[in-house]
Amino acid sequence: MKRFLQQGPPVEMADAFRADGKIWVVITVIGIIFVGIVAYMAWLDVRLRKAEKSAK
Repeated sequence: MKRFLQQGPPVEMADAFRADGKIWVVITVIGIIFVGIVAYMAWLDVRLRKAEKSAK
């Protein structure tokens, strides 16, 4: 059971990103993309509600 819980080999690319401080750039870009998707979905929801109201 103990062997199952041990971590695998370290990922070199992730270690390099952490060492260079670039991991924060990656996290920021992912965050911006996520916020953009959420904003687009909210905007789309508003437009659909308007279309439903005008169809009634």
